[in-house]
Amino acid sequence: MGRTKSLSLWAVLLASLLVSPSWAVSVRPIVAAKAAILIDNQTGEVLWQRNPDLPLPNASTTKIVTAMVALQSGRLNDTVTVSPEAAEAPPSKINLRPGWRMRVRDLLYALLLNSANDSAVALAEGLGGSVPNFATRMNAVARALGANNTHFVNPNGLPADDHYSTARDLATMFARSLQNPIFENIVSTKTTTIAPVAGSARQIALRSHNRLLADYRIQVLGKTGWTRAAKKCFVGAGRFGGREIGVAVLGSTDLWGDLKDLLEYGFGAGSMPDPAAPELDVAAAAANAAAGDDGEERVRTPRGTSRYFVSVRSFRDVNSAQRLKADLAKKGYPCSVRKARHGRQPLYQVLVGSYPSRNAAKQAASRLERQRQSQPRLIVASR
Repeated sequence: MGRTKSLSLWAVLLASLLVSPSWAVSVRPIVAAKAAILIDNQTGEVLWQRNPDLPLPNASTTKIVTAMVALQSGRLNDTVTVSPEAAEAPPSKINLRPGWRMRVRDLLYALLLNSANDSAVALAEGLGGSVPNFATRMNAVARALGANNTHFVNPNGLPADDHYSTARDLATMFARSLQNPIFENIVSTKTTTIAPVAGSARQIALRSHNRLLADYRIQVLGKTGWTRAAKKCFVGAGRFGGREIGVAVLGSTDLWGDLKDLLEYGFGAGSMPDPAAPELDVAAAAANAAAGDDGEERVRTPRGTSRYFVSVRSFRDVNSAQRLKADLAKKGYPCSVRKARHGRQPLYQVLVGSYPSRNAAKQAASRLERQRQSQPRLIVASR
């Protein structure tokens, strides 16, 4: 078969896969995160999980517990004075200044919407006397909320030894926190404005970092987090059709894609309101699919876009990786072997792709999973 006919065949195949209305209901989520969990908050049933009890740095998802300690203090209308240490906290922050007096309630909004580290330290010092004392309270509240594999040493989630949580613990704590109507109201807020009680007349505009709160087809409440060590993190809950599904993601490279895949799997994408139709570039997908055994992408994508790969399996032996690559190539998959390291040992990873869209990569991953190729994972590579 000539190259033109081959490309045409790939185009028809990929088009039929990508526009199929049923795939999103039946295909298991393809998640880039190191750890994640999806839980029906009404029944407690775990709908999907990956390393749910693996302790990991959890970045600013920590702040849900900081907020609960503050809420349980009963001092929402009290004011606290911003210290030099609080004002010097690294971003994200709202640029508090030493000597300003801030209402506890307002600091909570800054904490959960803007993920303000200066607000977190101001709360810890104002309510606990010091960061270490406040962290002791946080750990007690975490245990009371049902988290048994979590330990905090600061109120903001900035990198620190012995500061960690798990996907299961975070989802459990967030579900319990939502039972507090003030917490629920804050994480439901998209934008608001606060101001110091004394020390300045400045108005501080706040906006939630939760993109799904502002622009998604169902209601998703939650708290984001990011550090270089933790990567992208999220804990929250989606609500639709009388159900509430908790979700936690740690160590992601494609946070919003992971969250959408998980929530659509949990609720059933076919039952959710229709999203905007995705842009479909069948020609580019077909050219990538027919790229050949070397796995190099033939169609260049603009800078600022992403390419999608499917990680099939990793081996310590390069010959085993090459054999799997050859087998997949015979089945028509564009594939390559990439060398990585696991500790001091080399690791040879078999990748399928690249694909220009998440949908195309998910279809490939679904087919690979049906063919018993382990549990494929999605990898996103930005240019």
